Amino acid sequence: MSEFLPSILPLLIPLGIGGIGGFFVGYAVKKVYRLAMFIAVFFFSVAYLTYSNVVDLNVSMLVETVSTLIATIGPFVVPLTSSLLFTGSFFAGLLYGLTKG
Repeated sequence: MSEFLPSILPLLIPLGIGGIGGFFVGYAVKKVYRLAMFIAVFFFSVAYLTYSNVVDLNVSMLVETVSTLIATIGPFVVPLTSSLLFTGSFFAGLLYGLTKG
């Protein structure tokens, strides 16, 4: 068993981190579902009010802010999601967290 551990360890770390991380994200999503629905309704309401010209929304500033946010978090997200083992175990943990949370 000890001779297999060095070859299996690089596979177990992303599987473990992805599965545990996915479970916690799924559990958190399930617990804050109502808040997420409220936020979604709020954003759809703002979009409708903008469409009907009740509210004036500076879309170019919104796009610039979102682009800056994505550029800021992008370098941290890409290495984590580029691994197939991490991604697969993350989604398995996410589904488990959503069903058991």
